[in-house]
Amino acid sequence: MTARFALGLWALLLAGCSEEAASADPVRASGSADATTSAAALLAFTHIPPEQCGLKLQNVSGGRMKLAIPENIGQGAAVLDYDLDGDLDLFIANGGVLPGISPHAPLGSRLYRNDGGFRFTEVTAASGCLTDAWVHGVWAVDFDADGDRDLYLTVFRGPNQFFENRGGRFVNATERWGGADTGPSTAAAFFDADQDGDLDLYVGNYVDYDPEHPPNEGRPCSWRGLSVSCGPLGTTPAPDHFYRNDGGRLVEATEALGFMAPPSYTLGTLAMDLDEDGDTDLLVVNDSVPNLLFLNQGQGRFTESALACGADRNEDGRAQSGMGVDAGDVDLDLKTDIFITNFSHDTNTMRRGGRTADGALFFTDVTFAMKLGTPSFAKLSWGTRMLDLDRDGDEDLVVVSGHVYPQVDGADVGTTYAQENQVFVNLGVTGTQRQVIFEEWQPPEGDGFRLKNCSRGLVAADFDDDGDHDLLVTEMDSIPTLLRNDTRADGAWIGFSLEGAGGNREAIGARLVLTDSAGRKQVRQRSFGGGFLSTSDARLHCGLGSARGPASLTVRWPDGVETTHPGLTTGRYHKLTRR
Repeated sequence: MTARFALGLWALLLAGCSEEAASADPVRASGSADATTSAAALLAFTHIPPEQCGLKLQNVSGGRMKLAIPENIGQGAAVLDYDLDGDLDLFIANGGVLPGISPHAPLGSRLYRNDGGFRFTEVTAASGCLTDAWVHGVWAVDFDADGDRDLYLTVFRGPNQFFENRGGRFVNATERWGGADTGPSTAAAFFDADQDGDLDLYVGNYVDYDPEHPPNEGRPCSWRGLSVSCGPLGTTPAPDHFYRNDGGRLVEATEALGFMAPPSYTLGTLAMDLDEDGDTDLLVVNDSVPNLLFLNQGQGRFTESALACGADRNEDGRAQSGMGVDAGDVDLDLKTDIFITNFSHDTNTMRRGGRTADGALFFTDVTFAMKLGTPSFAKLSWGTRMLDLDRDGDEDLVVVSGHVYPQVDGADVGTTYAQENQVFVNLGVTGTQRQVIFEEWQPPEGDGFRLKNCSRGLVAADFDDDGDHDLLVTEMDSIPTLLRNDTRADGAWIGFSLEGAGGNREAIGARLVLTDSAGRKQVRQRSFGGGFLSTSDARLHCGLGSARGPASLTVRWPDGVETTHPGLTTGRYHKLTRR
């Protein structure tokens, strides 16, 4: 994962000019100052230490110097109410070591039961969810539509694993359900690709790494004068696979549905209706090569359209080293915008969704226009989520970061191995062109966001059901970071959990349009994937600002049926069921 593509000094200067010009807009400049002051006074995250919360899993991801590329990827986590007691539990992935390396901590992933009050108890053995695999990603999904969430684990060495939840007790169902992709796998996305009412599976694979025959004959590669791990360019990419649900068993059908593309070092996937035509599309985020966008043409056929839709490269026409991804509607135009995290000495990328003059879907790179370029240049970022942290009615950004090369510490290369994570506050929409600027929040001393780690996965979940997003961050070679959201926001909020029909009980692919009591609209989608190697809270959340009166909601379910729900009270989660 080397930064073969750097912006260079000229690009950084250009970025500074672009952002300086944006801040010179008098409307946005005055709005930014007010909003920044407000956000700085409101946002607050409290770190719950491991001795208090009980999350004590020490991450293992290869050796300390990370001289093989699989060691760099790290692990994710997932939230799920595995025991159906009404609160969110945690499954945290763990890695392994290559031959000849001794682990610095015990191996094995862990399941933690939520006991309330941000206290968790490790119940891996008691739940039957035991695995010694080198796990990268954790995907919680109700695959068998029986009302509880199962677990799909993407694995580096060996086949992926599928655990069926039987009333709080897990059984390995990989042989019976299928999906045992041999990877090495990172991302995964469950969605109803062929619109037959059940969940199919796309598996993203990374580098075909053989420890017995490593790249460059086992010698390190050079990056900015440092001896570091090799790849991914120069190594063999592992092809992605698609599995169609055939009566409860996943059967390989990559070519049959049109998911054919050159192998592409996949690290992120996101399944949602990106072109707003009523079916679920798939975005595939790649490391060092162009991204892929599979648009659903209906009747179980997909067309790769990233180049045509402006989703493959950045505005300079350059493929980036993509890691994590999320999507939402940051400018409140009811169209989907995409945010992708990338390597250091580059920028994370925001793409604004829209249409060309002839009505075709197109994403425009607005990274510098939204002031997201320069703050990410020295970061190597992974997990990300679009969340309304301050409940003012628009979505902010959370980004977690950490380098892949421990060798950067002490070297004059403009970055560090451990890095502070970031929150970018959405300062709101201004002007007829619906301009949006983000401002990086500067957390005060003592805030949980002042911690400096080598972060990878990010889980957003309302663990205490108080209407805001708490955060769990997985850390390389360390214990996870649990952050309680103590933001002093006085804005109203409303949330939704969805129960779909048939085999898609989680209603993956549903689209919600909320109208608040002031007449303002927001859109949310029940997507799958996003972030990095992790599964966040399945509930959908909207901040409402000062609009405290009843809200109304229109839901377009995955089967195309629309339902309306007027008079919804704020300050609570509503359960909506497709009948």
